[in-house]
Amino acid sequence: MFAFCRSHWVGVAYLALNYALFLQRYMLTLHVTEHRSLFQKEYGLLNNIIPYVMCNFYGVPSGFYRLHHVVMHHVEDNASPGDLTSTEAVPRNSLPHFVRYWIRFWLCTWVELPAYALRKGRLGQAAGCAACALGYWVAVVGLWRHVNPVATLWVLLVPFFVSTFALMFGNWSQHVFVDPDQPRNSYRSTYNCLACPDNRRTYNDGYHILHHLNSRLHWSELPQRFIDTLAAHDENDALVFRGIGFFDVGVMVFTGQLDKLASFIVPCGPRQHARSREEWVALLRHRLRPAKARLEPQTAASAAAPS
Repeated sequence: MFAFCRSHWVGVAYLALNYALFLQRYMLTLHVTEHRSLFQKEYGLLNNIIPYVMCNFYGVPSGFYRLHHVVMHHVEDNASPGDLTSTEAVPRNSLPHFVRYWIRFWLCTWVELPAYALRKGRLGQAAGCAACALGYWVAVVGLWRHVNPVATLWVLLVPFFVSTFALMFGNWSQHVFVDPDQPRNSYRSTYNCLACPDNRRTYNDGYHILHHLNSRLHWSELPQRFIDTLAAHDENDALVFRGIGFFDVGVMVFTGQLDKLASFIVPCGPRQHARSREEWVALLRHRLRPAKARLEPQTAASAAAPS
């Protein structure tokens, strides 16, 4: 039995099965429960299970997700240089730039994220993040040296690299189309994906414009909010795709299939309905251009900063 637990083939099978069945569901459950707590205050301790215990088995170190996503990403709203994982200042159809983006995240986040919190005066979160980072690597080294290096590899280390790739590719894809002329407009710094299979398993994560406009909005309210704001989507020239998800969009961008991608666009009103396929392709190409890093205030269409 002990030898069985040291088999790399068992590790591969464990990782493949666990990730194929549960990764997407877990990550998006982590996402929605960090924006809106799952348990009420009297059972508040249970809210720590997902972001501090389960997360380690899906490649997310304890105590990192909320600070990185809820506090940094949504407050900074993909703005460079505030958002450490901002996409706006780089050519987003460049695979080498994405590889550097991913490597920077898994290599530097241990220092950059606590430093970000420190710069923002969030001393408690900075200390907590640094303590979690130290504890994570102490645990990994201890388990590797004194318990089972094979299990440590496949349960903790390989998931870390797989998940950071998935998270960074997902964030890059969600913010691959940023209007260089209005990068602070949330209608133009991301897009929506409608009627795609992923939405059924990800708490309607495809309504990403609306999520950035109000990250506290319950996932079940997003479709109706989209209908209610169709005029604003049209007025702000927001991108909306039907039948494909974020990863599909990212792959099509990297493979240069903008014409095919344009075939999935859904016009939101009369202004957009008048646009030809060629004009849509030109707009997509324009929104792949890097935007200069600016420290301007957010527009009225930008996301409200969560507390």
